[in-house]
Amino acid sequence: MFKKLYSRIKARNFSYLINILLYLVAVVVALPLFFLMSPHLPSIHIPLGAGIQLEYLLFSVLVVGLSIYVIVRLKHLILIALGVGLMSIIISSSRGKYSFQDAFQDYVVSLYNLQNNPVAIPLMAEDFEPFQDAYKVAEAVNNQDATVRNFAVKIGTKHFGKFANKSNRALIQGLSVFKEINNNWVYVSDPVGEEYFASAGETINQQKYDGKFNGDCDDHAILMAACLKYVGSEIRLVRTTRHIYPELRIGSKDQLDKATFLIRHKLFVKESKGKSIYYHVDPNGVIWLNFDYTSRAPGGKFLQEDIVGILEF
Repeated sequence: MFKKLYSRIKARNFSYLINILLYLVAVVVALPLFFLMSPHLPSIHIPLGAGIQLEYLLFSVLVVGLSIYVIVRLKHLILIALGVGLMSIIISSSRGKYSFQDAFQDYVVSLYNLQNNPVAIPLMAEDFEPFQDAYKVAEAVNNQDATVRNFAVKIGTKHFGKFANKSNRALIQGLSVFKEINNNWVYVSDPVGEEYFASAGETINQQKYDGKFNGDCDDHAILMAACLKYVGSEIRLVRTTRHIYPELRIGSKDQLDKATFLIRHKLFVKESKGKSIYYHVDPNGVIWLNFDYTSRAPGGKFLQEDIVGILEF
């Protein structure tokens, strides 16, 4: 008798665990659906206090309820899929590749970016002219020595080290370069009637006077490009009618999602709060993130000026 009772209790507990697992899966599925559809909900103006909106409350209950219903109905298929997925991640993790931590981070990133879509600005290459003073600017960027290299490596590892891993190290180091340079940049105009392009080494040496970098927009762009090249980033300079600014090559939309999450949620939380993240998409579909000094966070708003040329390195 005791053996049968124990078996029943054990079976019931196992059934409870399975149900709890299915409910968790339902919530995991429901959250992306909620964030994807919530901006399109009609407003129901009934004050509930504490900033609660009735349409969000009703929709969240509906989405979770429907997810639970569908998943319970497909219980056996869901359990098989979960088993296969878990085994795949266990095998991948044991080989030092995709781990449970990576899967969780990707899920969080996708949720975050469903709520905070960056702003894409397409570019048409046929509209551009040859980059004015391209030779002088490229020479100032490439005229590098041990001072520039050592400085770039130092500031590339100065910030955000605890967030770096093998999959995002290059991006983290590029963002660290951005923070160090832009937090210490002081705009100084060129002499009247003269266009002077300071090399990265010149601008770095200014630190010995007041701990700051001083120069105009092209000096900033040159310094940023030179330092980013030394930490493994791909960079280009964009020239408008009256301005030059750097852009960091992000690549794909997936990489942009990860960069956006890091910027807003981990690395530049205060600086990016309430602001959109702006980027360009080139004719090949490659994403480039604004790295101008006009914002304390990467992806600042572009100046309202026509682009007349692009210089890639």
